[in-house]
Amino acid sequence: MSVMTGFVIICIEQLGLLWKKINPHAVGVYGATQVGKTTLHHQLRTRGDVPEIKKRTVGRERAMRKTIKIDGDQHTIKTSDIGGETTYWNEWLYDMRTRKVEYIIFMIDDRHLTKHFDIEQQLCWTFLVDTICAPYWDMENRKYKKSDKDYPKAVGIWANKFDLWKDKYQFKDIQQHHIFDAFKDGANKLNDKGIPTYKYIVSAKSDSEMVYRGVATMIEDY
Repeated sequence: MSVMTGFVIICIEQLGLLWKKINPHAVGVYGATQVGKTTLHHQLRTRGDVPEIKKRTVGRERAMRKTIKIDGDQHTIKTSDIGGETTYWNEWLYDMRTRKVEYIIFMIDDRHLTKHFDIEQQLCWTFLVDTICAPYWDMENRKYKKSDKDYPKAVGIWANKFDLWKDKYQFKDIQQHHIFDAFKDGANKLNDKGIPTYKYIVSAKSDSEMVYRGVATMIEDY
């Protein structure tokens, strides 16, 4: 390989990294209250340094850039921390539309397994799936027709707090774990729409490797 060829290759690689930095992937992180959305944002922003979260997120915070570095590769993403109460569900819709969200992480924990009367996460999921699959954005009493770019490339169901619930339930294959059962119908609806849906386990607070690998794999696979 000549010196000139090597120089060209290096320039192309550097331009690729620059392009990733100035064109971050828009990632939407949604879910019910206290599933760990804010913790995930802190883990992505300051790897390994996650403060104790004492207050629930109110409204929608400004989207911020985060750089994901793992296995010698690098991805730049932008996420916004949004509250999980029903009051803020329309903020999810606004976030998806205005930022042209490419990837969605829907976070859950095991509350729906330990408290059968607690269906908050299932209701969140139903709202999110219906919003994604709808042909229009329904905002402020006005409807805006969606284009192909308004649909996400993939939706991940991330079962968070794995470190806290992994020993509670017997399972052989995490992909078949019944923590995901309540979200099966919505996942099938998305898949039928042509939007890939996948399952992932994560400990957003205690395992930065799981978080970073999960985001990188999502971008690389979809």
